[in-house]
Amino acid sequence: MLLYKALKEDLIYRGIERSVSDQTLRAYQCDIKQFFEYIESQISEDASLGDIDYLTVKSFLALLLKKGYSKSSVARKSASLKSLFFFCKQRDFIEHNPTIGLQTPKANKELPVFANLKAIERIMDLPDLNDNKGVRDKAILELLYGTGMRLSELTGCNIGSCYFQKGIIKVLGKRSKERYLPLSGKACDSLKLYLKEAHNAPESVCRSRQKFLNFFKGNLDKPLFLGRKNRRISKRTIQRIVRKYLICAANLSKMSPHVLRHSFATHLLDAGADLRAVQELLGHVNLSTTQIYTHITTEKLREAYDQAHPRALEK
Repeated sequence: MLLYKALKEDLIYRGIERSVSDQTLRAYQCDIKQFFEYIESQISEDASLGDIDYLTVKSFLALLLKKGYSKSSVARKSASLKSLFFFCKQRDFIEHNPTIGLQTPKANKELPVFANLKAIERIMDLPDLNDNKGVRDKAILELLYGTGMRLSELTGCNIGSCYFQKGIIKVLGKRSKERYLPLSGKACDSLKLYLKEAHNAPESVCRSRQKFLNFFKGNLDKPLFLGRKNRRISKRTIQRIVRKYLICAANLSKMSPHVLRHSFATHLLDAGADLRAVQELLGHVNLSTTQIYTHITTEKLREAYDQAHPRALEK
């Protein structure tokens, strides 16, 4: 079967039947196209899936490492190729899966970058609440840190996603899985203020679901956060907003919205929260994904021990 025809079939399957996000599909498509370009240069521009064997795939991955690609990037591309050929074998596009037995370099797990509590306080004090954009920025920052939701989940929130009387907000996570996150404290207050400024909603409408439904009748499916021309705010806009405030308040190696999500998880575990509860809040399928945050808290405990215990390392 022709290379790009197989990729097209695979992308349709992933997008429709498995509900994979557009961002994930784009990354997957780029990985496969890079491999196909290698195949065309090494074998033939008219190469088919049947021309690819185990050594071809292994040579491609080895070349990436030689060119300086990180182990994590090569591991991801390897996973993409395994997924493609598994799909092709299931659909009888190929007789043999050339990725069977393929070993890839284990990526070094990087510890999540997070801001400490003092930095978070500084960040939250920065937006100017006398300005409409400042009110919006404050609500965005408080929600990201106060709920731990992903960037895509925040941009996907609609007005009807808010359940103030229950103290929760509904988000649509990966693979279109819905979950409810706690909405209280400063995140709740900031969101109410934003609704007042952006949607002219008095605070009283948030006290009962019926009042909320009546006030926003016909607008419940409209975006919660608005960007230019009153359209749904873009991910890029939120990235710029978060970066602006992080730069002013913290000295970190990364300045993305994910830093606030990492900070949310780390601070919860520092305060003694149950790991499985944090897993549910973050929307992780596997507990092992959440466990990376325990490395951070363990390191902090070790530092505290080394500094305080009389029989620890020499000071």
